[in-house]
Amino acid sequence: MKLPYGYVLNGEKVVIHEERADTIRSIFEYYLAGASLGKIVDMLLTKGILSPTGNPKWTRAAVDKLLANKKYVPIVGMEAYLDAQFERDHRCNVDYDKAGHPRKATRYRSPALKTR
Repeated sequence: MKLPYGYVLNGEKVVIHEERADTIRSIFEYYLAGASLGKIVDMLLTKGILSPTGNPKWTRAAVDKLLANKKYVPIVGMEAYLDAQFERDHRCNVDYDKAGHPRKATRYRSPALKTR
């Protein structure tokens, strides 16, 4: 079983890794303060914080996945987690049609394609 970033196995018990928990709290704080996923990645790189895979640079997808993971509620609290989910939905560029299916708000066409 792979543990989420910020948790470690202590004997047979899963516990919070405090140093990484501070990183998780910082990610949520920056995001709720208005920072983009890219700005958070830059902040983590500047601070020298390794990604969950051990790479020096985090990906935006990794930060987004972290923000969406319910397993971080014990670290950041329910209010911050729910605020981040609301913010993620608000910032999303996916629109929904009348049937509730996700679709982009704008459709892009290649200028190379001929119109009929």
